[in-house]
Parts: sequence; structure tokens; C-alpha cells
Amino acid sequence: MSRLVAINPGLAGLSFELGTRWVTIGRSDKNAFQIVETSVSSQHCEVRLCGNELVVRDLRSTNGTFIEGRTITEAVLQPGQTLRLGEVEFRLEITAPGPPTPAPATAPAPVKNPETAGGTQKKYRVLFVDDSMAFLEMITELFGARTDITWDILTATSPDKALAILQQKLIDLVVLDISMPLLDGIQLLGLIHQRYPNIKKVVLTGESDDRHRAACLANGAELFLLKPGDEDGWRLIFNLLTSLLRWEDSDDFVSTLSDNGLYNIIQLECVGGSSSLLEVRNQQTAGEIYIEGGAIVHASAGKLVGEKAFHQLLALTDGEFRLVPFRAPPAHTVQRQWDLLLAEIPRARDEENYSADDDGTILITKKRPPAQPASVPEVKEPPPKLEAVPSTSGMNIITLEEMVKADTTLISKPDSEGHPPAGPKP
Repeated sequence: MSRLVAINPGLAGLSFELGTRWVTIGRSDKNAFQIVETSVSSQHCEVRLCGNELVVRDLRSTNGTFIEGRTITEAVLQPGQTLRLGEVEFRLEITAPGPPTPAPATAPAPVKNPETAGGTQKKYRVLFVDDSMAFLEMITELFGARTDITWDILTATSPDKALAILQQKLIDLVVLDISMPLLDGIQLLGLIHQRYPNIKKVVLTGESDDRHRAACLANGAELFLLKPGDEDGWRLIFNLLTSLLRWEDSDDFVSTLSDNGLYNIIQLECVGGSSSLLEVRNQQTAGEIYIEGGAIVHASAGKLVGEKAFHQLLALTDGEFRLVPFRAPPAHTVQRQWDLLLAEIPRARDEENYSADDDGTILITKKRPPAQPASVPEVKEPPPKLEAVPSTSGMNIITLEEMVKADTTLISKPDSEGHPPAGPKP
């Protein structure tokens, strides 16, 4: 057994058993090793045991990481040496020496996906950029273990490594954190967008900040997402990134973002504890759904309000919606939990004479030049005006906390022979 043992007089007995996986150390309870001490940063450093040595990587801590009194960015801690995080000191104790294993010089190797039946399913290359090896290791194992994955996962721990990979390989999607060494994530995002405008870009961060979100969307990010704290949250992230990968840019073709777009986006907002306003409309109906702190609190559709309005909007089979910044609802007309409301959608559709065959809708998103206004269907009584959203990268539609720039349309599914529905193209 190998462990870090605190040697500060006031922290006697504090220790952490080490393993061969990367783990983070810090003041936040999200770390594998939590140290509740003011001089320790929220996420201070990460460590990984390699044989009888401990690889230590500082994670931009405020008060620094030191080995034997020397400031380090990344270094090796030997048995008996002192590791100091802020004002807290530890000693590495090796009680059962094992054979040395080399520390990885770079991020984890890409995951190779098994070939799908017939070899016809497209494979995507996804590059995750984060300075935490523990996070990249978790993502690689969590997503790579899925049986339905159609990705090759690559990782980079710094902007220069990310740019090197982009020069060497064709990448479909870059997922990056805001906090990065040397070049921050927003600057890196802008650089990637300038050099590779056709690559999809998503910011996945633990920092929820309106200014950061606006800056990321302005610098080319399609999505701004918060790192979830549980397995269900990561499942939603995986599904959302997969949907984004399948979205194509073409004058003659618009692909699906999600088979149950309205339903899934409401679920994402509620699971993420977000506050936002969802405006929904088609040629017959215009309505709103208010989500506050992850709860559905109000809905309106024409003269209807509350749960009846919510069910009517979710039963629509055509139309469009937009997620806009939250504002206080005129009333709180919905009291039940969001998951119970969503569970009733199939029954509500049946009661409104929407059979499974009738409800053949897919959520689509079409890119257009930033200066053009959104196309609004002609109706006798125009619905509330939705401002066109300038877009530097195409979608700019969803954040897990507040999805602030959406422009989506619902159309009928192709027929059994794969032909698109009749009528003018969107």
C-alpha cells in the first residue's frame, strides 16, 4: 500500500491511499482526495502512482505545488520526500514496493472503436482538450466503453498539443475546457475557429459564467456545457455530442439533431438545474415554457396555461422553438416535478389524437449567414417576434445551464424510402 500522509500538526491522521489511476486533490468535494484547508485550491493538483514514484501535476493552483520546497508544474515525488500544497505538507510512504511502471508522457491513447455491422456507420474523431489527466482518463474510459460509440477519442493536456493534433489529423469535433495553461480556453477556441472554421467546437467546463459563455459562443463554439456530477449527466452529454456530430452542413440537406428534440432539451435544462425560457410556435400555436432552477414553473399556449399548455406544446408535430435567456414568469402555474410531467407526454399525445405514426418529427438545425433574419411563416395573427441570432459557427444553440442561442425547426421525417417530405426546402 502506498499513500500520502499529512505531516502538519493540525492534520494528523489525514492520508490518502494511492493507485495507478490519475486522481485530483483539492478543497472541493469533487476531488478524489479532499483537503478542507483555505490555502489549498478548489482543484489544486493531480497525482498518479508509477511504481515507487508519484507523478504530480499542478492544476494552476493559487498558492502553488512544491516538492522539497521547489515549485513544480509537473514532477516526480520520491518516497520520503515532502509534497506541499499551499500550506499543507505530505510525505510519500511506500509500504509495498511494486515494479516501476512508466508514467505516460502524453495524454491517453485514442480509443479504437469496433467496426459496426457492414462497416457503413461513419466514425468521428473527437478531440478532448483539458489540462487534467484525471478528467481525460475518465472521459476516455467512460465514453470509450459505450457499445454505441462511433468515435475515435483523442486527448490533449495543453493548447500546443491540441494544435499539433489538429495539424496531423482530421478532427470532427473539439471539446475543450476554459481553464488552460499558457493560452486560456477562450483564446484557444478563437484560434481553432480561425484556422479550422469547419470543425465543430464545444466548451465543456466546470465554470458557470455568463461572460465566459457569451465569449465562447462569439468565438465559434456551437455549445457551452457544464461538466455534470453524475452518470446521468454524462449520458446526456454523450447523446448531445453525438447528435452534434451527426449534424451536417449542406445547402441541400439538413440532418437531425435529435429524434425528440423538444423533450430532450427540456430534460437537459432540468437535469442541469438551469433557468431558461423556451419559446415554441407553429402556424397555429405560439407558446412559452419557463424553466427556473431546473423546474418547469410556467407554460402558456394561446389561451391555455399550466400543464395543459405544456402538454399541447410538447404534442406539436411541426413548428420551431428558440431557447432564450431566462426572465421571470408572469405566474407559477406548474407545480409538479419535471420528470413526472415529461413521463405523461406519450399519454397526452394520445389524448390529443397524436398517434405514434402521426408524431413523426425530427429536430433539425440549418446554418445560414449571420446577417440574414430568421424566416417566419405567414399567419393571420403573427406569433411573438424572435430575433435572428448572429452565428459565427452555425448552431450556437445549447448550454447546459442556459441554452441561449437556438434556431431550430421541426419537419416531418423522410418516408420509408428515405425521400424528404414534399414542399419547399427549409
